[in-house]
Amino acid sequence: MKAWQADLAIIGAACIWGLSFIFTRWGLGDCSPALFLACRFGAALAVCLVLFGRRLKGVSPLAVRRGLTLGFFMGAGYLLQTYSVNFTEVSRAAFIAAMTLPAIPVVSFILFRERIRRHNLIGVVLALAGLYLMLDPQFSGLRSGDVIAFLSVPMWALYLIYMNVYTEGEEGFDFTARLLILQFIGALPLALAAALVFESGLIPPLHPDLGKGLTLTGQFMAGLLFCALLASIGIVFIQTACQKYTTPLQAMLCFQFEPVTATAAAVLLLGEEVGLIAALGAAVIIGGVLVSEVGGILAAAKAERPA
Repeated sequence: MKAWQADLAIIGAACIWGLSFIFTRWGLGDCSPALFLACRFGAALAVCLVLFGRRLKGVSPLAVRRGLTLGFFMGAGYLLQTYSVNFTEVSRAAFIAAMTLPAIPVVSFILFRERIRRHNLIGVVLALAGLYLMLDPQFSGLRSGDVIAFLSVPMWALYLIYMNVYTEGEEGFDFTARLLILQFIGALPLALAAALVFESGLIPPLHPDLGKGLTLTGQFMAGLLFCALLASIGIVFIQTACQKYTTPLQAMLCFQFEPVTATAAAVLLLGEEVGLIAALGAAVIIGGVLVSEVGGILAAAKAERPA
């Protein structure tokens, strides 16, 4: 697979991720946040075990450690993101989650001393400018959901970085299926623990929404099925299979389509209002993705040309 093909697949995953904010909000109408996430991960894990469980035979201890590590980062990111969607607008939660972009080069430099290429740097600057335009007009009056969304940023940065590290040089469907299952095994206990501590009555609920339990409704089932099948299995499969062909920063630039998709869906389906400046910010983010993508294609073509 070529880098641009992997990036297109990741952009598709980003659009699914953006839509998942809407389905999460619908699911949370009839379920407390961590319990909804536990149902989401549990359903995804059950489907994966039915489809791919036999491929776990012969899995190495190293693969188990790596899969569970990725699952921890993914679970923490989704847990914080799910709580944030419950306590702020979908568009705000999605924009703030996209701040993972500037965190990646910083974390990559700290961990691996990884150099940032010029076309990626230009893409980063444009994407940051777009995020500023989107957030700044509404940034006053920070809400609890906004703060929780900010806390998810380092978790997503670590997840994307280590996804690239752990999948580099690995090939084959067996590897992808094993890592997919192990990630859900690693993520599920976090959601269950949060549901037990904050939503079961073990301690007085910090907010009424944390004590509402679960009501099986059509809206809840729609949210659960979309998030478990497409937004969990689908996205994690694409990341596991494709991210090894690109870089963490390039992948995160592609994931800037996530807040754009989430915002468009929030306007159309939830009636949220987004002003002209925020729309301009979305256009600037897409420009940053395109600059980075075209720069990566040109750099790869130049490297392949004979000296």
